[in-house]
Amino acid sequence: MKVAGPVDEKAELRFLIADLTANIVPAIRQRLNGLRKQLDGNSARRLLEKARKAGRRAIRKRDRARKKTKKPQDKKAASRAEGDWLLFILATRVDRNTWRDLARLYGMLRMLEAVGSVDAARLMIDCYSYFGELVRIDLQRAIARMRDKAVAALLEAKQHDARKVRRWARRRLNELGRAIPGEAVSTTDAVVLADVLLAFGRIRELDATRVILSYTNSERVQLRTAARQALSGIGEAASWHLKDVYKNLTGKKAPRSWDWRRTARELFRIHDRARLAKVYALWRDGSSHSAKKRHAEAARAFDKLLARVPLFSEREKMAPAYHGYGRLLLAEGKDREATTALRKALRLAPVSDKKNIAKIASLLAYLEGKALAEAGTPDRFILERALTLDSSNEAARKLLASLKDASAKRQSHLQRRWLAGAVGVVVLILLILLARRPKRRSVEPKDQETDESAESVAAEPDSGVQPSANESDVDVGTPDSQSKQ
Repeated sequence: MKVAGPVDEKAELRFLIADLTANIVPAIRQRLNGLRKQLDGNSARRLLEKARKAGRRAIRKRDRARKKTKKPQDKKAASRAEGDWLLFILATRVDRNTWRDLARLYGMLRMLEAVGSVDAARLMIDCYSYFGELVRIDLQRAIARMRDKAVAALLEAKQHDARKVRRWARRRLNELGRAIPGEAVSTTDAVVLADVLLAFGRIRELDATRVILSYTNSERVQLRTAARQALSGIGEAASWHLKDVYKNLTGKKAPRSWDWRRTARELFRIHDRARLAKVYALWRDGSSHSAKKRHAEAARAFDKLLARVPLFSEREKMAPAYHGYGRLLLAEGKDREATTALRKALRLAPVSDKKNIAKIASLLAYLEGKALAEAGTPDRFILERALTLDSSNEAARKLLASLKDASAKRQSHLQRRWLAGAVGVVVLILLILLARRPKRRSVEPKDQETDESAESVAAEPDSGVQPSANESDVDVGTPDSQSKQ
């Protein structure tokens, strides 16, 4: 076996726990069942011990080097690396199937710890029964990190088939301070608390009956349901506890003919009636306002009711009040509040009432189209859909018409701008052509004077001077001509 080097304190193992959900637990269970058959336990224990020794030697070597360089040590990172056996295993290089199986086993345990659900904790405890001492210490550290998330699985493990698992689970509960029922429910996580209550019912923990009864009238539906299911799991053994609580609530003893089921039903009915008294008062108040068309007051009463009981049995009858309240807010110009009220009406409206559903959806489409138009990104399709759903939606019709008029104006203005631009371009081209036209040659001054004299002579036909036939043949400058004269 060769050690790859010192254990890296900043080793990234996020790839093991990235994007994990509770749905992966069955797949891990299947892989672990296959690993049980092929893993050589003795070889894996020897390999794990060698990896631990090699990792600790590397850590001591690193600490000595830090002392020499006087480099400060991150105690949190050092303790994490020193106790992480998965890092020890990954820091070794062994070309054997045992090493790969051991790395897979510890990797899957890390994934189960990251999931943190009850099923994941159950599977971790099953791993102790499958692999024993090979994973015991690492499981103990993982459960200490999970704390309350592991309590429900540990409670169920108190009745495990294997005796060593039962003893081990009790020790872990003692270390976590969750050994007695009152301590086991001391958590603020509603999901974890519901799992603990259900675990009491599965193991039929009679000592936890009083604790369970305290949650049968909880305001949280999840806790109330879990507590009542837990009492059903305990069954007849909780009969005298139920009758005692019934006597404390009513001041009367429960009839002897009642079994635990009848006592539990009567007890739950009393709880529900007391808890829902305020709810039904709000329902009567809201219904009265709705009948008198006071939609704002009705909506406020129904809001309080739904905050207490979201799945109220008569919630479908609240849709008209929210519909009217949404129209009222829309008329006042409160678009955001109107959208909220109309969405509540659409969610509460019964599926069979298609006409009102179409009207509410039309108003919501109109509000969406109006918001887009105000934001500068109008969408006529949404408004056309609003009119398709409800042809009587005049607000959507006016807004759509205004958008069409604005679009026509923009198109005509754009056409005028294009025409003006085209005319400008033509004028510019003509100016360029005129500028590039060749210029005429200029006439010299002497030639111009000769032309002017010739024109003057031609303009005087009656003058007495007659030009000779051939003035060019007369030589006025020769001596012979002068002597003759």
